[in-house]
Amino acid sequence: MDDLISILLGAGILGVVGIFGYYVIRTYLIPKRVEELAEMIRQGHVGPAISKLTKMIEENDRDSYLHFLLGEAYFKQNDLQGAATEYRQVIKLSKWSPQVKEAVVRSRIAKIYMQNRNYDEAKKEYLILTRLDGTNHENYYQVGILFETAGLSDKALPYFKQSAKLKPTHADSFLHIGTTEYHFGNLNDAKLALTEAVKLNGNLHSAHYYLGMCLKNQKDYDWAIKEFELASKDENLKGKALLAKGLSLMEKGQLPTAQIELEKGLMVAPKGGDLELNLRYAIGACAERKRDFHTAIANWERIIDVNAKFRDVQDKLKAYDEFRTDDTIKDFMIAPPGKFEAQTRAIIEALSYKIVDLNVIDDSEVHILATEEEGTRRSTKKSNRLIYVLRTTELIPERTVRALHEEMRAKGANKGICISTSDFSSQAQAFIQSRPIELYDRKQLIALLRAI
Repeated sequence: MDDLISILLGAGILGVVGIFGYYVIRTYLIPKRVEELAEMIRQGHVGPAISKLTKMIEENDRDSYLHFLLGEAYFKQNDLQGAATEYRQVIKLSKWSPQVKEAVVRSRIAKIYMQNRNYDEAKKEYLILTRLDGTNHENYYQVGILFETAGLSDKALPYFKQSAKLKPTHADSFLHIGTTEYHFGNLNDAKLALTEAVKLNGNLHSAHYYLGMCLKNQKDYDWAIKEFELASKDENLKGKALLAKGLSLMEKGQLPTAQIELEKGLMVAPKGGDLELNLRYAIGACAERKRDFHTAIANWERIIDVNAKFRDVQDKLKAYDEFRTDDTIKDFMIAPPGKFEAQTRAIIEALSYKIVDLNVIDDSEVHILATEEEGTRRSTKKSNRLIYVLRTTELIPERTVRALHEEMRAKGANKGICISTSDFSSQAQAFIQSRPIELYDRKQLIALLRAI
């Protein structure tokens, strides 16, 4: 009996010792061992840590911290699939603690989804993070990026604005606010955001580009040109920036400089792409205004070779058909101002009119007040004529002949004539039906020039 009692007593003592030992191991030794593995991962010794963590998880699959550490090890090893598996397991267990924070785990897996281009899952995680960690601007910024990537800029904008509000020094948030507002046509809001973006980070070349576009649309060409110069330092933006800069210089009337910038853009633009065609179209427009029609036509013909339906290039080439084949009209079109005036006088004289007053409006438009003697030898009176001579390829609109009619009344002219190197719109032709005005189109002008 005493032996039985002794055995039972010994077994009880061993049981207590075992329980105490298990408690000590669980309370002190295992956590210490796990923390050592965590430190190994922080120091980059991930291989041994992964082996030990895998064995420990086999013994205790429901330990969130072990799964989290294994996920961290895989993440550090750039094994994104392995890391994602462990993080998903942590989320499934949902045992959160100071060591395993939900916001940290969801942030890790969201970044993995982003790297794997799994944008829908990434967006779900970041939306949860805006609730879990509402003071972290990064969560709002990433949601904005994901909506923007999906083509939902209207949904992206509030998240970019919240990101900028939480972190007013985050230049990229202001960049995206500015570009979004620009595409929505809100130029003042876009300008404010983009100005802040370049103030915070002067190397945001796309911010300089879109700020320049805002300024160009607001006709602040000098400031816009400076922004386009900064944007052109980025090789990816260089062609677009030079196109915008060239167009701004054209608006300022600096045609030679504009053409130089546009031709620089042409050197870096992908062949056959929309950028090249737009650059060539702008060069053509610039050259046309300089009366360098050979350059203009050459660029328009290159455009047609790539895209026969590009903008109004077919119409432009059609308008220059005679120029390309007839030296008479070619000489008239490219004549310098002095020669243009002399040719205009010769046209008026060929019409048997005597010039009273000649007013050169610019290098493409001249207004002449002339007289014509009418009647017989016994009864002769002078009749005044107001004549517009225009060299342009644009269709002459109604407002031009209406202006001619108004000037006729102001100067007491009995009749009016409008002579143009182009054609007249149907509205212009309708306007003169009940008025004493004659229209001479391109073909009639060529006949006059040949007769001089």
